[in-house]
Amino acid sequence: MNRTALLSVMTALVCAAAPAASAQTRTIVIDPGHGGGDPGGTGNGLQEKNIVLDVGLRFKQLLDADTDDPGGGGSWRALMTRDDDTFVSLSARAAFANAEDADRFMSIHSNAFGSSQANGTETFSFREGTTGANMRNLVQQEMIAAWGRTNRGNKTANFAVLRETAMPAELHELAFITNAGDAAFLASPTQRQIAAQAHLRAIQRHFGVEPFMPSSTGDGPGQVVGRVIAGKAPVAGALVVLDEAQQATTDEDGGFTFDEVEPGSHSLAVSADGFDEVVVEIQVGAGAASETEIELTPIDASGDGDEPDDDGGASDDDGLEPGEPDGSESGCAVRTASRSGALGGLLPLALGLAVLLVRRRRD
Repeated sequence: MNRTALLSVMTALVCAAAPAASAQTRTIVIDPGHGGGDPGGTGNGLQEKNIVLDVGLRFKQLLDADTDDPGGGGSWRALMTRDDDTFVSLSARAAFANAEDADRFMSIHSNAFGSSQANGTETFSFREGTTGANMRNLVQQEMIAAWGRTNRGNKTANFAVLRETAMPAELHELAFITNAGDAAFLASPTQRQIAAQAHLRAIQRHFGVEPFMPSSTGDGPGQVVGRVIAGKAPVAGALVVLDEAQQATTDEDGGFTFDEVEPGSHSLAVSADGFDEVVVEIQVGAGAASETEIELTPIDASGDGDEPDDDGGASDDDGLEPGEPDGSESGCAVRTASRSGALGGLLPLALGLAVLLVRRRRD
């Protein structure tokens, strides 16, 4: 065998032994913006910190499911800069990703502006023509395909989390929380899941993995995801009771979640101060998330009870004779005063007559 042929055989053996690019485990740091005392943008009854945390957690779940699903997809080590409502500084976010030797950094935000007319989706990288810019472009492309909001384009910015991270990074603005149309997407658990799926497809494509959505097991417990509103506003702090057993309290966006719910029909009882209690039925599918939006009605404060009397109590006796009409205000007190005045005028006359009678008797 000549040297050229031997080299070809050795190269083939090395390539065959090497794992495919899609089989390598990549460390992805997911960065939900803001948190804790920093709510981020606010508008239409929503807070950015809650929206982006929810999307981030959904994205992580998809990466984990993609890793576990033998049917396709990639292999991921998904980490989060925060997984609850806590504040993490910008420098700490970048330092965390650097310390974990992450392959990519993906930051999730929602936009806000003084004018409610501003709307749409945009994604940032630190510089053009970089690996981070390639990832940025794919995230933007997938999100526009998923949500169909106004395409504000691919941009660069000197954001700290893009500048201080040692790995390729992108920062995505889902939509404008201050725009009513965009906010409807941000508030929807269904649309948040779709956004997380768009991020999964983007990172798969970025690493040359054939886009693959991990399948549900089709069995096992499901999930209940809901939101409590009054009018168009979220109701925070409402008590939600599942099947008179499990309890949850709504967050600032009116959202609540019950995990590990057995498939079938379930009841949800919702109560909050100042509102009538509501009970609804919901069907939960096996291995699926069932979504619901529950609207509360304010308690009727007009009432049919008795009007309070002068000392603040309620009484059936208003001090009036049967059939006597009520006055426009303080009827009982007004009439008591007028009767006292009439008696005051008759009293001197009665005393005078009594004196005359006494004198006549004496005479």
